[in-house]
Amino acid sequence: MNMNPNACRRLTSMGAILSLMVLAACSPVATAQPDAEQPSAAPPERIETNAIQTLTLIGPRGEEVVLTRQDLAALPREQVTFSRHEDTSVYEGPLLLDVLARVGVPASPLRKDQQATALLITAADGYQVVLGLAETDPATRADRIIIADTDDGEPLSPQAGPFMVVAEGDVRAARSARMAVSIRVIPLGEPQA
Repeated sequence: MNMNPNACRRLTSMGAILSLMVLAACSPVATAQPDAEQPSAAPPERIETNAIQTLTLIGPRGEEVVLTRQDLAALPREQVTFSRHEDTSVYEGPLLLDVLARVGVPASPLRKDQQATALLITAADGYQVVLGLAETDPATRADRIIIADTDDGEPLSPQAGPFMVVAEGDVRAARSARMAVSIRVIPLGEPQA
């Protein structure tokens, strides 16, 4: 198969960017070895509950919007039945795409140039997961992805909330990050003319 040289460069560039993102997300923050004279640092404290009560959105140009429970409650709501570690619940909250509109992400259907956009979701305990923006678009994917703030009609527990990404239809809960504190929109593709 013959490819246009520009298309090859774009694919190579996108692959390099994705590789760097994965490497950065999976690498430890500090790689220096402690000196023999210095005592080793204590292991990081495991976070069991989320003290952060807001969700920070970081848009494609670095703009930040901080949302509260009230901000999310004001958006149109969806209910998703989802199993997490043998516990099936009805989670409720706005569609992730509707939440991302607060930092300029357009509504469904997304344009072709937005299909190469990643979402880096970070939880209070340091857990991170990457979703493709196209996965949040109801015009692309039948299963919904919401930012849940209730579980069976009650606010999420401090061990899960106040906000949790819920990816309907996933067999494992790995992409449904609990204690979500930030979502960064990362365009990976080249702008279309």
